[in-house]
Amino acid sequence: MKPFLVTLYAVFLFAMVIGFYVAHSESEALVEDNYYEKATGYFTTRELEDSLGLKILLPDVFRKGENEVIVKLFEQDEPLRGAEVFFSACGVKDDRYDTTLAMIETEPGVYRAGITLPYHGKCLMKVDIATSSINTGRKWFTDIR
Repeated sequence: MKPFLVTLYAVFLFAMVIGFYVAHSESEALVEDNYYEKATGYFTTRELEDSLGLKILLPDVFRKGENEVIVKLFEQDEPLRGAEVFFSACGVKDDRYDTTLAMIETEPGVYRAGITLPYHGKCLMKVDIATSSINTGRKWFTDIR
């Protein structure tokens, strides 16, 4: 029984050392710099959004080729006018096609931009919103079909 436990301990120790090595050398942005400060800011911003009654409606379907991106913003159930809104699309495996666009307010609270997505696969989408009262945004992954 004792040799079994020693072997099990050695295998566990080896796996743990390999795990730390891989995590350190291939983090793939899983660990962010200043994580605690950013997390605190995140929750503070969400509380401010709730107190302002901010609602953000995001697009959900993207296809390879031309896409029209429409973001709708509401504050206290009224259209949010005059915000600076930027849309970013980032390829997960290939950053050659990373794009950031300024969105244009076409109707009260409705912001639009056109984007060409030249590939299929996973993509990180991001919307940044700036008003006189708040700077916030949303990030999400989507499949480009």
